[in-house]
This record gives sequence, structure tokens and C-alpha cells, in this order.
Amino acid sequence: MGIIDIFENFAEDFEATVQDDNWSRLEKYFAEDATYLTVGGPDPKCNGRAAILAYLHEDVANVDRRFDTRTLVALTPPIADGNRLSRRWRCTYTLTGSPDLVVEGEARYLFEDDLIKEIEEEPTASSTQKVNEWIQKYADRLHA
Repeated sequence: MGIIDIFENFAEDFEATVQDDNWSRLEKYFAEDATYLTVGGPDPKCNGRAAILAYLHEDVANVDRRFDTRTLVALTPPIADGNRLSRRWRCTYTLTGSPDLVVEGEARYLFEDDLIKEIEEEPTASSTQKVNEWIQKYADRLHA
């Protein structure tokens, strides 16, 4: 199985996990010593499979689930170059009584032995600015 197939299975399982909170489903995709980083963001770098899954679980709980809906779409198909893969994405968050929050960025993956070794998520600079502005105006409306 190639890295595009592995990535697409991971992406599908991630979306299922967002719905049912079964984070153990994702363990099989990560190397034990994998790393995760949001480039330019306030989040710390995560080192190790367990730390990455804990961070993703917390992030979904503290962000995604506080909105009415979250819709993630690919802006480009996954592009593989050797053991590296990238894809541009857009995530739209909706919340009654406030404008949609639209965040775009790129995800970059490094695979080793058919496992995810590194993930770097990089929101666009304009998206980061939009998030900060949205939070200042509407954060008090988010679900608890």
C-alpha cells in the first residue's frame, strides 16, 4: 500500500474518530516516536504517538466540538514525493449567531515504514489572523 492510500485511510479514520471519540483507532498510523507540529501556532510540538493522540483529542474537544459544525475539505489531492506527502485543506466552523470561521492551510507528512513519522500543519497567515479576530469577537458564544 502506498503512502497516499495510507493517508486516505488515516484521514477517513480521523473523521470517524472526531465523531465517535475512539482515539485508539488512530494508533496504528503513527510511529512510536512520531512528531506533530502546528507551524507558526501557539501549540507545543508533540513528541511520541501517545502525546500526539492526546493533543488531537484535546484539540477536537477544545475547538471542533465547541462549534455547531465542522467541515473539513481537501483543496488539493494528496501529493506524494518519495516518503513525503502534502495536502492543502479548508476547515469551516459554524456557530449559530456568528459568521463562519474558515481556516485554510497545508498538512505535510513524513512516512517511515508505512507509518506517519512527522506531521506539520501550517495554517495560512490570513487564516491565523482571521482566527484571532473571530475569537476576540465571538469566543463567548462557543459551546462549553
